[in-house]
Amino acid sequence: MIEYGKLARRLLPLAVVAAAAVGASAAKAPVAQAALGCTYPSMAPVFLRWLDPSSYFLAPGANFENGLGGWTASGGAGVVSGNETYNVGGPGSQSLALPTTSAVATTPTFCVSVDAPTLRLLVKNNGMSDGQLAVYMNFQDANGKLQQVKVAALKPGNTSWNLTAPIVFAQYLSLPILKSGYANVSFTFKPNDTHGNWQIDDMYVDPCISR
Repeated sequence: MIEYGKLARRLLPLAVVAAAAVGASAAKAPVAQAALGCTYPSMAPVFLRWLDPSSYFLAPGANFENGLGGWTASGGAGVVSGNETYNVGGPGSQSLALPTTSAVATTPTFCVSVDAPTLRLLVKNNGMSDGQLAVYMNFQDANGKLQQVKVAALKPGNTSWNLTAPIVFAQYLSLPILKSGYANVSFTFKPNDTHGNWQIDDMYVDPCISR
């Protein structure tokens, strides 16, 4: 189950939902979206096979096919061979490993608004079944002070690639969004247990409240 921070609303358990297979991956329409100071890249309903019709854009560098792609990594975190098994972002050969409890990885900063409420990604737990992968959001508040807040604790319960439930984060941005209409954020991933050994891949953001 995914356990959210005390301010986050509860979501569905983390699971790969058994659903009728779609014959082909959804076409990625080259649609750029702009809202409240943010410009978004191409979007597509990449999670249709999990019965999620929302359109998402790929977070910067988040398929790891070009190495870290602007992510920062420390403590042994780094790009490794082995794509997530569903090929959500198309055929690939790499993912990001966080093989120890000291491993930390952070996305590049990107723009979100009140219309960018959720993210989803593929995760794989190569360690103990009771392990957790913590997800933190980094942003500046309305006074320009750097903040970090935990938005999720991922706990798949098996060693296969799993799709997370939608991770809600916009509620933490009420002050910067009220002041300017948008915020620049990044997300940090860190094993939150004594047997951390994780991989992540294909992180996508839903910018349009399209459910």
